[in-house]
Amino acid sequence: MPRRIAFWPFATGNFPKSTQRAGIFRARCPASRVAKEAIISVEIELKLAAAASDLPKLRAALATMGSVSVETQLVSTYYDTADFALQREGTTLRVRKTGRRHVQTVKSADLADGAEAGRGEWEDPISRATPDLTARTSSRHLPPGIAPDDLHPVFSTHVARTTITLASHGETRIEAALDRGEIRSTGATSEKISEIELELKAGDPAALYDLALRLIEVAPLRLTAASKSSRGYRLIQSRAKPPPAFHGKPVALDPAMTVDTFLQRIGRASLHQLLLNEPAALAREAEGIHQMRVAVRRLRSALSAFKPMLPAEHYRWANDELKWIGNALGAARNWDVFAASLVPPVSTALPLDRDLERLAGAKERLRQASYDAAIEEILSPRYTAALLRLMRWFEGRFWRDQPVSEQSAKLLAPISELAPVLLDQRLHRVAKRSRHFAKLGPPQRHKLRIALKQLRYTIEMLGSLFGGHSVKSYVKHLKPLQDALGDANDVKVAHTLVTELRSADASDERAIDRAGGLVLGWHEREMATQEDAVRKDLRQLKNAKPFWRK
Repeated sequence: MPRRIAFWPFATGNFPKSTQRAGIFRARCPASRVAKEAIISVEIELKLAAAASDLPKLRAALATMGSVSVETQLVSTYYDTADFALQREGTTLRVRKTGRRHVQTVKSADLADGAEAGRGEWEDPISRATPDLTARTSSRHLPPGIAPDDLHPVFSTHVARTTITLASHGETRIEAALDRGEIRSTGATSEKISEIELELKAGDPAALYDLALRLIEVAPLRLTAASKSSRGYRLIQSRAKPPPAFHGKPVALDPAMTVDTFLQRIGRASLHQLLLNEPAALAREAEGIHQMRVAVRRLRSALSAFKPMLPAEHYRWANDELKWIGNALGAARNWDVFAASLVPPVSTALPLDRDLERLAGAKERLRQASYDAAIEEILSPRYTAALLRLMRWFEGRFWRDQPVSEQSAKLLAPISELAPVLLDQRLHRVAKRSRHFAKLGPPQRHKLRIALKQLRYTIEMLGSLFGGHSVKSYVKHLKPLQDALGDANDVKVAHTLVTELRSADASDERAIDRAGGLVLGWHEREMATQEDAVRKDLRQLKNAKPFWRK
């Protein structure tokens, strides 16, 4: 069985102690289940953005760990059709010139549920500087119907690359590439490149993250999901548009997939969703912040579902890291909801109310301040380190490092066997939290809202194991109740926000107080009128047949 390799042991001090020792659970697992999984089957890469001024000291640090290659000059030209057919398919076509050599590369869209390593990549040496659609390997992975005359250059990258190969005493080998240069469009625009790419060529994935954690001690670095090709397309297309937000994709499930594998995949996908939405959040796009928080909540819900199977120390650590990230984004999201959902209906009904105008101005100042704080956290070394440690934990499946028990053995069970049990547990909590609903106060209804949300996330995670129609039918009963309780929670949070507004603008305290009262009163009255509908939705949910029960 492949052993876990201590590649850069000084990076492990930030992890639960049990991830730093040999895995008891791993060692006792059937070899047929875990031996092949310990060595990666796909290429794993990390991309780290760096300041150009920091590249020399990062190179010096890497040089002490491995052998430095000769610096190479790389000119890569990217091709597409006039209507960007390749981009729509998630495919990139590149011809790279290194010296006198030309290599054609085709890359596919992300595979493996959003893992950073999940892109398919195929290469051929070719004899010319333009695409060769007869190339033996790469051309077979282009979308059908593409002809040579359809393709034209859309942008190019000009990079000075220093490659450093690092190897441990065991099987692990990592290639670090320091890139400095620029992306050039076919027009006159350009964008600087300054980054490090770390690629695991062989061995234990944890070593890749250990190296990245070591490098962020040398200089500030940021994880990025943006490839050179995606940056190039953004350069040539409308840069006036804000970066898009990305919604999470369901993890593809096979009924025979182990819980262990499922947990790794949901971790990969959620953290990838978090990374993809960073550009939108940094551009102060509300949906970017929202989707980052969805990714965090989705992953915390998954960890909560599998909590009994995980080492207690590991669960606390991972949940605390994710909770910190969610809290760092929470204030911005709260102000977004207040600004977009709570104030507008009242302003529309009372368009000439000057106090509402003052409130609108004050809340925008606090909303922007909350974004300043969120962006500061996203750009902080702590945030980057937290992501790297979480990625390391999921990629290495370090929860295996525990004694065998009745609970830990469930990690090796097929996900299809455990899914009904998990869904029953979530539904039972909803039933418990909803007893005597009419008498429940705001704190108890908040707990019910959380239970409903966890049921919804668990259904989204596991629903593909069951019939699509039955899942959708059940969610139709769940969604209106979840939305109604979510609206009630937004109003509850708004009371705190109005207090903050009052404190932040003492000169207009009376106006803010009056306008805040109008907003809160409006929505509380609306909630009161919806009470009967909420009770009806709850009855319908309780009467709905759970789709996972035969």
